[in-house]
Amino acid sequence: GGGGGGAPIAMPALGATAKTKDGAVELYDQWAKTYDETLRSWEYPAAARTAQLLRLHSAAPAGGESSSSAAADERPGLAALRTGALPVVDAGCGTGLSGEALRAAGFARLVGTDVSEASLELCRAKGIYEALLPCDLECSDGPLPFADDSLAAVTCVGVLSYVHKFDKCFGEWCRVVAPGGLVVFTHRLELWDGNEDGVRSAAEACNWKKLFESEPEDYMPKNPDPTESAKRIRYLVYQVL
Repeated sequence: GGGGGGAPIAMPALGATAKTKDGAVELYDQWAKTYDETLRSWEYPAAARTAQLLRLHSAAPAGGESSSSAAADERPGLAALRTGALPVVDAGCGTGLSGEALRAAGFARLVGTDVSEASLELCRAKGIYEALLPCDLECSDGPLPFADDSLAAVTCVGVLSYVHKFDKCFGEWCRVVAPGGLVVFTHRLELWDGNEDGVRSAAEACNWKKLFESEPEDYMPKNPDPTESAKRIRYLVYQVL
């Protein structure tokens, strides 16, 4: 469990706020200062689990591989993820819990994006990202601010319930991540399994392949609101082609 061991903190605004870009701005600007403490009190596992999955799927294969399969494995995105030649984007980085977990897992080159300026301010103070950019994942103000094939990976933890245009979001991730690079994200179980807003259809239409889909897992098990503590998520890992 996290440090402090305090009682779980209630956050009724989480359930009450609209699951939209504007809702996310309103909620997370208001919540930013106490966000880290709150999520620690809920034993929130997703930041560390996502970082572990990125580490696992970027690891070089064990010895004994034939040279041809090893060469195929060294596509530019995957090679850059292993060497740090290209950054990892933490999409919806919030106050930087996910970035801290990525850094702890050995990923040093991190760029954060978020819609909440108050959260980005707190991230700046932590000093774990080489750049922090305000932008939303539905690209309502134009494409993501990254060149084609300029990233080793994208991670997106606990964000996609606020996104509804997945063809835009996933298409942009496939554009900006270099071939062989990875995308790791979480999504709420009933939204993914129910193909809500066409999320699975959009994923199947993208130029990537699925490497991993988790079983349903706890999201915020110690949230004092039983509606929230009951929520489950899946973790997804894709490799851009």
